[in-house]
Amino acid sequence: MNGARSWMLYGAAGHTGALIARHAHLRGHRPLLAGRSAPAIAALAEELDLPYLALVLDDPAVLNASMAEVDLVLNAAGPFLHTAAPLAQACLAAGVHYIDIGNELQVFRTLYDLDQRAQRAGVTIIPGAGFGVVATNCLARYVSDAVGGAQHLEVAARAATARQGPGIAASIRDNLPYGGWTRRAGHLHPQPLGSGIITIILPGGPCRIMPFPTGDLEAAFQATGAPDITAYSPVPDDPAVDPRASDTGAPGPPAYRSFGWARAAGPDGTTAEAWLQTGESYAFTAAASIRVIEETLARSVPGAFSPAAAFGADFVLTIPDTARIDTIPAEAPARGPLERSHLDHMPPEAMNA
Repeated sequence: MNGARSWMLYGAAGHTGALIARHAHLRGHRPLLAGRSAPAIAALAEELDLPYLALVLDDPAVLNASMAEVDLVLNAAGPFLHTAAPLAQACLAAGVHYIDIGNELQVFRTLYDLDQRAQRAGVTIIPGAGFGVVATNCLARYVSDAVGGAQHLEVAARAATARQGPGIAASIRDNLPYGGWTRRAGHLHPQPLGSGIITIILPGGPCRIMPFPTGDLEAAFQATGAPDITAYSPVPDDPAVDPRASDTGAPGPPAYRSFGWARAAGPDGTTAEAWLQTGESYAFTAAASIRVIEETLARSVPGAFSPAAAFGADFVLTIPDTARIDTIPAEAPARGPLERSHLDHMPPEAMNA
């Protein structure tokens, strides 16, 4: 290390971590690369001419000492159920900002519970700085603002990628025992996994989605205060959905298109719907996480926040190749009979609560 204060990228040798490291390097950042595997971290550090540190999280003394050289930690090491708490606690003790790219419901609840401690320590905590949360969270804030504060809110994301990293599968496996959840009247309620399937229309066509217990449930509540929230994920192996790419017929590699979606209903029944279109989801995550770092270091506000609560609904539009869509073009398929929200099936007394 050269002694200059910087930020740490933990999990730098992983699939997503390495993408973030390379993107950070291209933007002129010089993060301290850290992770469990010394050989893998050293190889990446040599490639990018960056400092590195082999670091395990089960040694509090070593972990606390590692914070002395940095102002911020970006955690890219999933499952975050195992890495977020020790890193966040070390950050709080050292007065260092904490950011991660996770989307795990239980982790978000733990990190948001640190809000008052973060305020006292002058530390910013932002989980969900990757595609799965930034895309939906900013849309949630946008449609909620459009209806004057959402009473009912739905969010979903469909990622397109060349290759899914192993961290996502591990995170899902480790969090599935907690079961399914939705938010009703401001509180989390259990929901059987696999129930509540609906079909929505994305700019790329129809997509079947089901309620899934992601960090979006906490992030959307944090960003909007909506008491009723459902976070959806695409139904696995849906033959109507190609999660990899959209072949436009143009020469060259396939054009990956990822989407976010949000729909809100206000207390008076007013509704708003919006979509986000971007490129390959891992590339988005690399760019978004660096933008979160840049904004946090430039104008940090102590406390625990979702991305949209920290930086506003338009933050997502600072990510390259990203556009927000208020109306799907006319050539897109019309809504079918399955494109009905759980809001459409709610009894009138629930809609008017």
